[in-house]
Amino acid sequence: MTRKYEILPPEERAKLLDALHGIRKTVQWKPGKAISHLKKRQKMKHLTLSTSLLDYHEVISALVGNERNIIYLYEFRGTHYYAVRGFMHGKEWLVIFGASGVMETAFPPENIDHYLEHRGFVPLGSIEEVLKWTE
Repeated sequence: MTRKYEILPPEERAKLLDALHGIRKTVQWKPGKAISHLKKRQKMKHLTLSTSLLDYHEVISALVGNERNIIYLYEFRGTHYYAVRGFMHGKEWLVIFGASGVMETAFPPENIDHYLEHRGFVPLGSIEEVLKWTE
């Protein structure tokens, strides 16, 4: 039986762990993307108009900080991205980030199971389990 961590070769596991540690340390966006992304989430009513960037970062930090939440692998055009799935404020959220933990997006999909399945996200385990890959 294949163990979850065997899905990724050692160098890819190291990249995943680097990204996970990075996003857990600080929420960082690509240059110029933080405010535009916040406004998009407000427009889509994923966040209230009164939500600040700091509030949004607190949601993201809480989700990636909860070791019971599940982490997924997503490959798009040969690049690996990672996603954390968890509940916050009564909604199930998805936090997607790339190398070194740089943010791509965070939002509550309408049907998260369909979203993950339709796009080919691969579950790797809980954050707690993934962090133990280095032990």
